[in-house]
Amino acid sequence: MNGEPAKLNDDVAERKQAIQGMFNAIAHRYDLLNHLLSAGIDVYWRRRALGMVRVRTPQAILDLATGTGDFALAARRLKPGRIVGADVALAMVRLGVPKVAVGPGAPIRLLGGDAERLPFRDHSFDLVMAAFGVRNFGHIPTGLAEACRVLRPGGELLILDFTEPSAFGFRQFYRFYFKHVLPVVGGWISGNRQAYAYLPRSVGTFPQGEAFLQLMAEAGFVDNRHKPLTLGISAVYQGVRQ
Repeated sequence: MNGEPAKLNDDVAERKQAIQGMFNAIAHRYDLLNHLLSAGIDVYWRRRALGMVRVRTPQAILDLATGTGDFALAARRLKPGRIVGADVALAMVRLGVPKVAVGPGAPIRLLGGDAERLPFRDHSFDLVMAAFGVRNFGHIPTGLAEACRVLRPGGELLILDFTEPSAFGFRQFYRFYFKHVLPVVGGWISGNRQAYAYLPRSVGTFPQGEAFLQLMAEAGFVDNRHKPLTLGISAVYQGVRQ
């Protein structure tokens, strides 16, 4: 039994290192492919998710797995006092820094940071959010527990991520696109087919719907809910820190 936690830690560290390297490798084409492969609907999903925020005028926002800062930029519409984005893929962060430095609204600070070991004090934020990043945590329960720790009581967690649609016909089309079209196009443009073959695998193993809400509850969140978007291609998850 004593060897099991060590084995889990080794597996998590190996997974995190692989994902970090993969996203660093595709950083130069990440924004282009996000918009291209989703036909631009990813912009709508972010806006829709932010429109569902329940906490009133969050003053401090943390964007986990921020990438190049798209979700952090979109969060300016909430009129916070400050926004911080954190990501382990430093190549993504470097590309995002000049992008978030322009435009009106709250100042945005992007930094390197592990969502499972956040460099922030307890109760530092009113809203913790992540778009298409929780799937890539080394250990999702640890990441959710950290999000709960840095939220103030009454603060909110907002997660946007891919799901697998259930409607017959559309589900089959979705799977074909994800498994056969996306890796080819993404690999051709980015030069890294393995990264875009990883995407459908990560969606298939990600806990969805009630399973993810259960993880949120175990991490300390209450009043948890989820809403599918666009025929179930993605979903928004929300919870409140007690």
